[in-house]
Amino acid sequence: MVGESPSFRVCVLSDLQTQLGPHVHILTKVFVVLVSLLAVALVPLVAVQSMNQAALRQQVSDKDGAVTSARRELDSERALRAKSENDTALQLKDLDSEKNRLQSAVEEGTSRVRALEGELAQSEIRRTSLEQTVSVMIETDRTKTELTRTLTEELDSQRSLVTDCEKVRIDIEQKLGKTDSDLRVAQEAVGDLKEQVASLSSEKTKSDQVVRDYSARFGSVAPDAAAGSDSSTVADRDLTARIVNVRRTDDAVYAEIDAGSRDGIKQGWTLTIGDGSRFIGKVRITSVDVNKSVGTVELEDAAGRGPVRVGQRVTVRRGQ
Repeated sequence: MVGESPSFRVCVLSDLQTQLGPHVHILTKVFVVLVSLLAVALVPLVAVQSMNQAALRQQVSDKDGAVTSARRELDSERALRAKSENDTALQLKDLDSEKNRLQSAVEEGTSRVRALEGELAQSEIRRTSLEQTVSVMIETDRTKTELTRTLTEELDSQRSLVTDCEKVRIDIEQKLGKTDSDLRVAQEAVGDLKEQVASLSSEKTKSDQVVRDYSARFGSVAPDAAAGSDSSTVADRDLTARIVNVRRTDDAVYAEIDAGSRDGIKQGWTLTIGDGSRFIGKVRITSVDVNKSVGTVELEDAAGRGPVRVGQRVTVRRGQ
């Protein structure tokens, strides 16, 4: 039936009518005509349906490959983050050991300074005693001069020793301060890494939720990708923005975001709309200005997930 032409079917119908002759009822003739016309109309529909099914299968296969690649990249990024955290933990451990060593050195230096201060106090007492002795033995000028010289040299030696100890103490304190600063920097780096890991985990959860929402609502095929894949543009960077205006018409819903060409956004990008951890829909960019962009909202489910509204966050990841 697929290869038969309409003229061939008309000839067959004419021969059939001739063979039946005048004994065939008029309703039977009408029925035969209707069946022939229906067969003629169904042939192109069957051909179009077959072509559409092949195209949809190919698109499903492409999407499955893209999801698998994204998951592999996410696993690789997690491994890198884990290694970075491990290296940072080792650095923190080394810095803690260095800090403890320097603190011990500071304590030893402090003890030495205190001992030198005690010796200095004793020297002061000795100097006082010697001065008293010199005053008593004023008539022995030579002895007085010798004792004064000896006391002065000893006092200068003690003061030089105290000065050296003070320099050592200051140097140790400076090293300790630098070590504390390095430790704080390392701790801040660990905090940043933990925040990045938490952000990646949150983004993965959102991506998985998007996949589940697509599967629950549309099955294995994402209709927005099948309908608009020719006009979409792959993002070349990560971007997060906010919806600042929503305009609704009878035919479509338009959303304006606070990011434009200066942020690197391009026409054809498809951004995910989220409200906290809940997936709301997508917005396909149709117009880009310097500091704002306008796009068409897709996959909105106002009754289920909630409507698109001002203040919601839109995100896109490199390669999407």
